[in-house]
Amino acid sequence: MKKIVAIICLIMVTPYVAHAVTTCLRTNAYVGIFKKSVDSTTTPVTDSTNKTWKIIFDYATITGLAACNDISGTANTPTTNLVTNAADEGPHCWCEMWPVEDYGYESGPTSYWIYLQAYANASTCASSCTSACATAVATDDTFRSAMFESMW
Repeated sequence: MKKIVAIICLIMVTPYVAHAVTTCLRTNAYVGIFKKSVDSTTTPVTDSTNKTWKIIFDYATITGLAACNDISGTANTPTTNLVTNAADEGPHCWCEMWPVEDYGYESGPTSYWIYLQAYANASTCASSCTSACATAVATDDTFRSAMFESMW
């Protein structure tokens, strides 16, 4: 009798476990593909007013956000506790990536904030950070890898 109950429980739980593993594998596959990919062949699209950027690779579109604040960091290093707002309040440029858009759907987690660089002052950061984030993700393998690895 115990074997029958165990088999019934296993049958009921298996679809949920399989779905979770498949979802995890799909997300990790995306990360692996992007880390190994060649640089984007298209020019990034940026919107400095809304601090958003977008890069079109041949297999997916990547979007993200830029932020300037007084918190310094180490280049290509993520942070889990960065607090940002719409105002550019400092010279330090941080970048975040949103879920990947593929075939009209977004999939995958959001990255941590990754430190890019410091500027001379807040106003220079405000006018340059969004474009710098997009360019770094599009053309810098080290920065792009840091961005995608922070999604794990």
